[in-house]
Amino acid sequence: MDYKIGKSSQKDSRQAVSEAAAGLINPKLVLFFSGVDGFEDYTRELKLTFPDSIIMGATTFAGFCKEGAYKETLMVLGIEDGIECYGDVLEEVDKYPLKYVDRVETCVNKFSNYANMVCLEFSTALISSEELILSTLNSVLMKKKIPLFGGSAGDRGMAEKTMISFNGVVMDKACAFVIIKNLQGGIRFYRENIYKPTEHYFTSTKVDVRNRIVYEYDYKPAAEVMAKALNTDVSHLDKYLDSYPLGRIIGSDMYITANQMVTNQNGMAYHARVYNNSKMVLLEPDDYKEVIKQTAKQIKAEVPKPSLSIMVNCLARSILFEKDGYLNDFAKQMGNSIGNYIGFAGYGEQLNQQHFNQTMVIAVLE
Repeated sequence: MDYKIGKSSQKDSRQAVSEAAAGLINPKLVLFFSGVDGFEDYTRELKLTFPDSIIMGATTFAGFCKEGAYKETLMVLGIEDGIECYGDVLEEVDKYPLKYVDRVETCVNKFSNYANMVCLEFSTALISSEELILSTLNSVLMKKKIPLFGGSAGDRGMAEKTMISFNGVVMDKACAFVIIKNLQGGIRFYRENIYKPTEHYFTSTKVDVRNRIVYEYDYKPAAEVMAKALNTDVSHLDKYLDSYPLGRIIGSDMYITANQMVTNQNGMAYHARVYNNSKMVLLEPDDYKEVIKQTAKQIKAEVPKPSLSIMVNCLARSILFEKDGYLNDFAKQMGNSIGNYIGFAGYGEQLNQQHFNQTMVIAVLE
């Protein structure tokens, strides 16, 4: 696979694009990440620079590559060869992305077969639309057994504003997607969780699915159930919310659901949907450095010669690592295992049919 990864912290957008995209001639696909501030300018400059490429971007808390983690920096991946790809956007994702499902069909139908493929998507965050987006994309992808992988855009971590862009157009209520066929090998997916289950299991019994609120666990007020499990009271629950997310159990899999806040009537609001009668478990922090070491070891063993990887590392994890002075080391450590990669940090992660939080997902192209 012929590609280049570059970065620039130049303030002038033209200089930044020139530096970050140096050496790229006519890429089939350009992916880029930056902070919110320069994002619109980078979008415009990249479109002027590569008018014939598919260009897809998302705002982020930090950009990642094997050299480290970078904030307020433009990070660019350009793939010249070794893939076939087609992309488009879903609009009005907070209301009815299904209106645009024919755009997914059109892209999928351009391929002659569906081996070694992935649909990569970037969605705007903070509008609770990820599940609508996933059901729209998967209504087409699942028929062809095409896996889905991606993330919600990020910002400084203050829930201010997130944006994505596609081919020179910036959007804040949309999902950009590109369906990629790796012409040189398979694509493997990894999902890493740095939390472990406690002994506290609940069943959701009264739920507002669309607004991501659980009012009752086991027919009792949700916040009271949580407070009891954490050995505190509802008035002190806030300080536990970041460190003790919930796991939603589906079969033998568990997906992290991040706490948002205690609502009125002692409900709990989350950053991903919880459905009625969902089996939930209270999670607690694991030894994350050990977990990351094991993930890196597993990827290295299973894909000894990766050509390129794309990573989504949750914003909450990134903030935790930064607070512990570990963010840069984490980015380098992943590079030692998976080689060349590009990554970003946003408000949610998506893999196949599931939207979840506080997780790292990686697509490794062989």
